[in-house]
Amino acid sequence: MNKKLLYLLPILATLSSQAFANPAIYLWDNQEGLIPAAGCKISPSKSTPFKISNFTGWKSSNTENLRNYNGVRQSHLVNGSIIKSIDGKKKNNYEKVEVVGVNKNTNAHINRWFSQRLDQGYLFKKSILPIEDYILEVEHSNLPIEQRNIISKHNSSYWLAESQGSYYNLNCPGKNEGRDYTLFRVYKTLSEEETPSAFVGVYWDESKILADIRTTPISKLKLDLVDAETSYDLETLLSNDENQFVENEEILTSTEEFEREVIKNNEIEKAAGNNKDVSTIINKTTPIESKGSFEDVVCVPSNTLNVRNEDLNKVIFKSHTGEKVKKFQSFEPEEKEITLDGVVYTFIKVQFSEREEADQTIGWVASKYVQKKSDCKYLRSESDINVARDIEITGLDDPKCCEFPTVKTPTHSYTSGMRMFNARRGGGTRSHAACDLYRYKDEPILSVAPGVVLRDLYYFYQGTYALEVRHSGGFVVRYGEMTGKKESGVSNGKKVKMGQRVGYMGKVNSNCCRPMLHFELFKGTKSGSLSSQGNKFQRRSDLLDPTHYLQKWESGKF
Repeated sequence: MNKKLLYLLPILATLSSQAFANPAIYLWDNQEGLIPAAGCKISPSKSTPFKISNFTGWKSSNTENLRNYNGVRQSHLVNGSIIKSIDGKKKNNYEKVEVVGVNKNTNAHINRWFSQRLDQGYLFKKSILPIEDYILEVEHSNLPIEQRNIISKHNSSYWLAESQGSYYNLNCPGKNEGRDYTLFRVYKTLSEEETPSAFVGVYWDESKILADIRTTPISKLKLDLVDAETSYDLETLLSNDENQFVENEEILTSTEEFEREVIKNNEIEKAAGNNKDVSTIINKTTPIESKGSFEDVVCVPSNTLNVRNEDLNKVIFKSHTGEKVKKFQSFEPEEKEITLDGVVYTFIKVQFSEREEADQTIGWVASKYVQKKSDCKYLRSESDINVARDIEITGLDDPKCCEFPTVKTPTHSYTSGMRMFNARRGGGTRSHAACDLYRYKDEPILSVAPGVVLRDLYYFYQGTYALEVRHSGGFVVRYGEMTGKKESGVSNGKKVKMGQRVGYMGKVNSNCCRPMLHFELFKGTKSGSLSSQGNKFQRRSDLLDPTHYLQKWESGKF
């Protein structure tokens, strides 16, 4: 028997309860505590009532003022506190809020003039930030004593609002029908390897669990929870306990080999001393996810791959090189054969877990084009990412073009919503001339190709700056909404390399949006200012839609 399999035997008994266990999903009730989310449905939402307060002004302060309608200061609200929007008389530039939880992670000296939970008042709109920009350390003091070890054995756990592509609500039957519970991921500890121990839905008017908290901007953490998160199919977790995702990376790398061996020799089940559990696992159809260099990705030289329906007679959407997939595993392999243009292909069922589009998450692809990330020769190695390279290209269509301009994959899709090219602006009076790539403030921005700086860092929009570069082949990029921090060696007339740092990600001072790179692309066939009147984009007439190029560069990099 394979030595790897022998090594796995002692931990087989716990596989079904740990490695294959889904994070539990709960609702929060102020009286009963955590309640299993039985029968609940999940739905995306454009907004959440929960937000974060933070002082906005020309000087620094640990607090923001909570005022009455007439503008009279009522109390000092500690930065990083959780608030919720409530109905009230409209007031220009202000929003009526109620305090949900006061941030204890502060240097402010608390006294009787400070805001407390359930206080209401008006808060300056620019001082209200998205809750997903913060990690919440939630104390367990408000949990019933018998529940305090359910999601973590520590005295607190770390919560992050579920916001991949959109917010999410739980909608549940029975006494909770009609309520929208905002969904949070819950972590036992903060680390890159940590996966959620639970999901918890919190109703806007029943939020005592968030009363005792410490909040920290994600941008200040030395880890990236968004990239580290396991991409769970939340609808599946709620409705089908047979679809369970593996969380243990060490076990997972040998899972397929282990299952094949079980099918050949059921004596392994007996040796494990846990016949029933192992049989249950082996017979389930389970999308299995690998991580890091062991994860499965689409690997095809032409960059795009057709994804077919169950009968293999129709292409339902396309995937691209580097896109992560999860193979479905079962006792009977999920495989089918089809002849295309005289060639016999074996197709397998896979899941595209990171897609926003609900109708493009599951399909069938040719198995030869699904490989381990480390084995895909069409992807760049980890050591070659975010490294300035002395390379020349002939233009946008050169196979060597180009570098994706952020150091990690964007946190939100740039192909939908207000972030996409041609999105409406100004009430429909103009169109968005760029793709907005959301990441975190002060992260490096990279040159997409070799080139020469046309216009050095200059004021652009709402407290942010921009840089213009003419790249090899003549195309021009405006790197917009960066900070005012100047990068050494990047100035008018200077050459830049592909992947060279040219600036840092900024955030507009209106607080309308997350930190981003506003990426504009021009063909380079015209001259003069990139901003001009005369078209819906208010840009020079050689403006290009950068979406296709960014997707290509992103798949090649990540």
